[in-house]
Amino acid sequence: MADYLGEFERKAHYPEMMFLYGVGDHGGGPTREMLETARRWQQPDAIYPRLELGKAEPYLDQLAAAAPQAHFPTWDSELYLEYHRGTFTTQAETKKANRRNEVLLLEAEKFSSLASLYGRPYPQADLTEAWKKVLFNQFHDIMAGSGIHALYVDAARDHAQVTREGGHQLRLALAELAAHARTTGPGVAVVVFNPLSWARTGVVEVEAQFDRPAGAVEVQAPSGDTMLSESKPLDRATHRVSVRFVAQDVPALGYAVFHLLPVAREKLLPSPLTASADTLENEFLRVRVDPATGCITSLFDKAHKLEALGPGACGNLLQTFVDKPKAWDAWNIDADFEKQQWDLTQPVEVKLVESGPVRAVVRVVKKFQQSTFTQDITLYAHVPRVDVHMSADWHEQHILLKVAFPVAAHSDFATFEIPYGSIQRPTTRNTPAEKAQFEVPALRWADLSDARGGLSLLNDSKYGYDAKANVLRLSLLRSPVWPDPTADQGFHRFTYSLYPHAGSWKEAGTVRQGYELNTPLLAVTAAPHPGPLPAAFSFAALGPGNLVLTAVKKAEDDAGLIFRFYEFAGRKSEARLHLPPGAVRAWETDLMEKPERELPLHQGEVTLATGPYEIKCVKVMFAAPPR
Repeated sequence: MADYLGEFERKAHYPEMMFLYGVGDHGGGPTREMLETARRWQQPDAIYPRLELGKAEPYLDQLAAAAPQAHFPTWDSELYLEYHRGTFTTQAETKKANRRNEVLLLEAEKFSSLASLYGRPYPQADLTEAWKKVLFNQFHDIMAGSGIHALYVDAARDHAQVTREGGHQLRLALAELAAHARTTGPGVAVVVFNPLSWARTGVVEVEAQFDRPAGAVEVQAPSGDTMLSESKPLDRATHRVSVRFVAQDVPALGYAVFHLLPVAREKLLPSPLTASADTLENEFLRVRVDPATGCITSLFDKAHKLEALGPGACGNLLQTFVDKPKAWDAWNIDADFEKQQWDLTQPVEVKLVESGPVRAVVRVVKKFQQSTFTQDITLYAHVPRVDVHMSADWHEQHILLKVAFPVAAHSDFATFEIPYGSIQRPTTRNTPAEKAQFEVPALRWADLSDARGGLSLLNDSKYGYDAKANVLRLSLLRSPVWPDPTADQGFHRFTYSLYPHAGSWKEAGTVRQGYELNTPLLAVTAAPHPGPLPAAFSFAALGPGNLVLTAVKKAEDDAGLIFRFYEFAGRKSEARLHLPPGAVRAWETDLMEKPERELPLHQGEVTLATGPYEIKCVKVMFAAPPR
């Protein structure tokens, strides 16, 4: 500690430092021996710097007061740890369960909050317990993938319990809200819910049972318009049918009621989707796949007449690397990981496996040593991105698997999503700091753009990326053998998506596309009945478009509801939060839900100034308090 103080004073120009102590390297409590040692070094006859036991806040207040005169060194960027980069990828199934359950519990909170306004008790204790299980398994050796095998058996059990409980509470909440919606009409009613704070169009799949045979199924929107759809029988004896359809313009944090009608013959609606053995095309994009290599060779943005991939590109390229770090097997990817690599350009199969009015799929199958990879390159009608639904039967050791996209855009920086914001990181490798960022963490997306446009690479369960020159890559799997010799062996299924765009990611809506991939529309069938709510309804909405409503939940300490949102584009905004019916009072609160100021309510809406990248919380009381 005395040595540390000397070093701290030399670099920070301040004679006092805070030292965090305890058992281990991860926040364990102090032992009796540590406290006795501290007492000994506090004695007047001890030749030692003055030692004082205390709390962090007074020290930080003291530091802040001294800052104007102290000339502290400043680091204006992320605290990028130049070590343990493998932790972004190791133990993929635990990471996927974490992502899925984070989304699930946020959905369960949102719709349980709304259902509580219509009389359903809010399941606060159950959701709190579920969140505790998710958060417990974010402990660094679990979420990082650097634990022994037993950890992941326990984590899988915990996550399975969260999935059951969260799914149960979500279904109850959706059923309550569907019961209040007007679902009268012909055929089978399907209530499509949108958990996000903007209206959106997406593809949903649902099973329906009719009272008579259905040669085909027609889908009607609340407006009465017929939606693009495709169906297949599941059981002719019971008249059960699987239906996939485009749900257009589902209201923000709300729902729309669609009706599935059994008809003798399908009405052929014009579809923007066309497909052949090597080309997929909709109204937004044209995708070309090379049958010889399985690579995507062209990703063309039709609206802006922009090619997203570089000349002669082999996009969607699977690459494998010898991944044998010098130390800390599960933790590390070494800087020289590219020294020995293989590009998988000899597919077993490239085949058009689906070509319908709603979805078209080109399947690419590749093998490497003992492993098999299936990439279903998928394009939907009315959706401006390409989804690659991938499965991997993985049986490697000390191998890293990435997917690479040589992008037409050139920039010295790529942008990556981080919690409640984004960060630019270099695509160059000129300085030691740049060379160190050969593998970086991100959440739902990364983007490489220049002045004309670029490509956003989205994912539903991955956390490791790299960007070098004009190549953007996502880390998919790795296979360390210590401390868990079975790490990631077996079958995996996940999705990554390509979103080409003009201009910057901010104007193009990359943030929304990342949320939409991770938070699909939810569809439930309902009996036909009248209801006090119309056939399409938005409970809450948020504007302008650079704001995202991330959470709606019951307040911890009273009957209010908390609405939490953030700004992602780095600009000041006037937030307009449209609230569910019955709101009577609103307050801006801090993150601990403590009220800071009351907000005026005008026609069910509150407005508040929001700074760049700021997280905001609004607490709302309703005339009929949530239960």
